[in-house]
Amino acid sequence: MTIVTLTTDFGEQDGYIGMMKGVINTINPAALLVDISHQIEPQNVLQGAFVLYNAHYHFPPNSIHVAVVDPGVSTDRRTICLKVPEVGIFIGPDNGLFSYIIDTYPNISVREPLNQAFHRQFVSNTFFGRDIYAPVAAHLSKGEPFEKVGPLLDVGEVVSFEDLWPQWEQIGKKKVLQGRVLHIDHFGNIISNIHRRQFDQLTESERRNLRVHVEYYSPTTNRKVRLETNGIKANYGDGSPNELITLFGSSDFLELARVNGYAAFDVGNPTQDQASVRVMYRRPQVEIGTPFVVEI
Repeated sequence: MTIVTLTTDFGEQDGYIGMMKGVINTINPAALLVDISHQIEPQNVLQGAFVLYNAHYHFPPNSIHVAVVDPGVSTDRRTICLKVPEVGIFIGPDNGLFSYIIDTYPNISVREPLNQAFHRQFVSNTFFGRDIYAPVAAHLSKGEPFEKVGPLLDVGEVVSFEDLWPQWEQIGKKKVLQGRVLHIDHFGNIISNIHRRQFDQLTESERRNLRVHVEYYSPTTNRKVRLETNGIKANYGDGSPNELITLFGSSDFLELARVNGYAAFDVGNPTQDQASVRVMYRRPQVEIGTPFVVEI
């Protein structure tokens, strides 16, 4: 039994995910389908890349990962399949969605799935997820050779985002690490692309004295909000209720969190009842891509 995972920006109200699952299980009823997330911000390819990267580590070798965050569907962008030895196969658009995968693994084979025997009979101009990615994944899950998918591509030709990992800079007397917000989780935690390993060379004094800030425009209050913390906590329990803290999350990326609250829904009102914040504002105030800055 082969695991096939799905990561999309489809949401859950329209039936698109169900269609993809139906296509896969029609071709291979034994495929085990696992949802990673369908709540990627619409058309936010970089967030999709980040979520897939963090999740793929937790699946058995040779799992198949289908990812669909595809604002360029039916344009001249390619469809690709990546095979990573002892890790798995990744299928989706060639638009940067596999940037972290390509950056992490040195030995990757890439093919363009042009073999129409692996597609649905009729391919929609707007739903490659159902008509190409899903059936390709299904055929591979049945044991079809990866080489039959289509022609080999040079991994260097695959679209990949730059600056995936921010680097320390000396700006005047300060050491600065400027990342960006790549994910807001269900708990309102503001998760950056700054990894724990980027702090390995810091002294204890530098760790204690560093400051983290995220500054953004709140559409709710029509003004700028600055969230700022000092130092890094070990866990959520190290902070007091309603305190804004910085810590490394479960995937070792730096995040801002509000203890028993929702940091991403913050509108700059420290007396606000956190229990009502998500109900009142409905969507995070912090946008994906907002600068996430560490200073020493």
